[in-house]
Amino acid sequence: MTATTLTPTPSPRRHWLRLPHWRFAQRRPRGALALGLGLLALIILASIVVPMLSPYSSTSIAGVPLSAPSFAHPFGTDTVGRDVFVRTWLGGRNDLMMVVLVVVASSTVGTLVGVVAAMGSQLTDSILMRFTDALISFPGMIIVMAIALVFSDLGAVGPFPTGALPAVIAIVVINWASYTRLVRGEALSLRSRDFITAATLLGYSKARIVVRHLLPNLATTVGAYMVVDAIVAVVTIAGMPFIGAGIQPPAPEWGSLMLAGTTVLYTSWWVTVMPGLVVTVYGIALSLIADSLLAEVDGGAR
Repeated sequence: MTATTLTPTPSPRRHWLRLPHWRFAQRRPRGALALGLGLLALIILASIVVPMLSPYSSTSIAGVPLSAPSFAHPFGTDTVGRDVFVRTWLGGRNDLMMVVLVVVASSTVGTLVGVVAAMGSQLTDSILMRFTDALISFPGMIIVMAIALVFSDLGAVGPFPTGALPAVIAIVVINWASYTRLVRGEALSLRSRDFITAATLLGYSKARIVVRHLLPNLATTVGAYMVVDAIVAVVTIAGMPFIGAGIQPPAPEWGSLMLAGTTVLYTSWWVTVMPGLVVTVYGIALSLIADSLLAEVDGGAR
């Protein structure tokens, strides 16, 4: 009897470069998300804690005007002698409150209109989307300026200083349309999926399909866009003082702080550069978070 020789099947050869690359590709979104969340948490924490613990207020004269950054004044002083460090973080608190209000209001209105357009009749969809397209095509900054001037008499409300709520209203009026366009496209794509078809055949109402099946599947995409929109919102808010709108002095705000330092930029750069660096770090943090969320969306789609 002859013994049968068993030849082991060779395992597929792995290139030594592929495994580390695969591991890096898997870890990169999570690492970017952790870094982005950490930077954002530091900005939020500093905006809350620094104005509370600092011996200076945002309006008090803290030192010699246009003093360079030092241990006593990490961001230096402005043209009046106020501490730029305290004013930057208090301005960050004002800006972040406005950004949260803008993003939440815009996403809520835009998601509602987008879902109604996608799940409603063809006439409803046509009317809503033509209005949305017209709003998107109109120069947004003109609308922002007009609405901000109309509501300019609205004073301080709660934690929001004078000029904050008119700016929020103006941005929300033009901002919800982008969410509507995004949500409608995603909802129309989901309508053809098997689970939505099955829910329709089972006789579920449109309200139940939207709440139980549609909105949960839209949450990640809308959430990623909200993070991106938070970057656009803070840039818009910071740019409003340059056109005479937004938070009114002496209340600090990132844009008004940078604007105040433009007249002394060459001799006292810190008045403009320091708040600008904080805005830059804020944008980087949100970009890392948004990239990670979009990577999760793309991975789920595959």
